[in-house]
Parts: sequence; structure tokens; C-alpha cells
Amino acid sequence: MTTTSMETSNLIIVDSSGLISLVVESDSNHGKALAIANQFVGSQGKALVPAEVFAETLNILGKKFGHEYAAETVQAVLDSSAFAVVPTSDVARLDAVEKFRTVPAGVSFTDCLVMKVADEFGTRDIFGFDEEFEDAGYRPLSPSAKAAA
Repeated sequence: MTTTSMETSNLIIVDSSGLISLVVESDSNHGKALAIANQFVGSQGKALVPAEVFAETLNILGKKFGHEYAAETVQAVLDSSAFAVVPTSDVARLDAVEKFRTVPAGVSFTDCLVMKVADEFGTRDIFGFDEEFEDAGYRPLSPSAKAAA
């Protein structure tokens, strides 16, 4: 399955791998994440961050870089009009638990939750870099050729 560019989507679901790559300059996917985010902001789209992904991102950043850095980073996400932290419905959470029972051991519960939230919002587009998304039939976003040049 091929990835999609921002030009074809106005609603995406965000995974912690996308957020962390976006804010950590030393991350191997930082440049790609920055290009995707810049395209997305320009498209007037909405990036939905499930509450659990928000918490996971905050915890990871806090452990790796300290609480102040983590708090400043997530505050910038909250202040952005492109990102919205959304509560996860009970249905999506239960569906994610069921999916988690059947996926390979390398797939996290949070990844399952991201996929089920995408289903709930009727999108296949995910801002994240885990191979599991593409393997499961979702579209991890990539910069358009024009933006990458």
C-alpha cells in the first residue's frame, strides 16, 4: 500500500511516533515529520490526537528530556489550531482491546487505539511512523514530492 500526501486529506489521526518525530530534532524522522506537519497546517486540515496518545507522548518526552521540555512541547500542540486532543470513545477503546488480542506482539495497544479512532472518524490517514499502520491497511502520511524538493 502506498502512503498518501497531505493534498488528499483534511483529517488525520496522530500517533505518538509522529508527534515525537515532529518535536525531537535528533529523531531520524524529524525532517519528514516537519514537512508533513507544514503541509498539513497549510491544508487547513485537522489532526486529531487521541487523549491516550497525548498522555503517552507527554510521558515519553518527560522521561527522555525532562518534565519542563515535555510540558512546553505539549502546550505548543494544544495551542496549535491544526491539532486537537480528543477523548477516546468507549467503543473505540473496547474495539482497540479486541484488536490488541489478535495483532502481532510488536503492535502496541496505543497503535490499536489509533487505528480504531481512525475507523471511528472515517479516515485511513495516520501521522505516525510505525510500520504496523501500513501493514493494517492505513495510510501513514508522507510529504508530497513538491514539498520534499
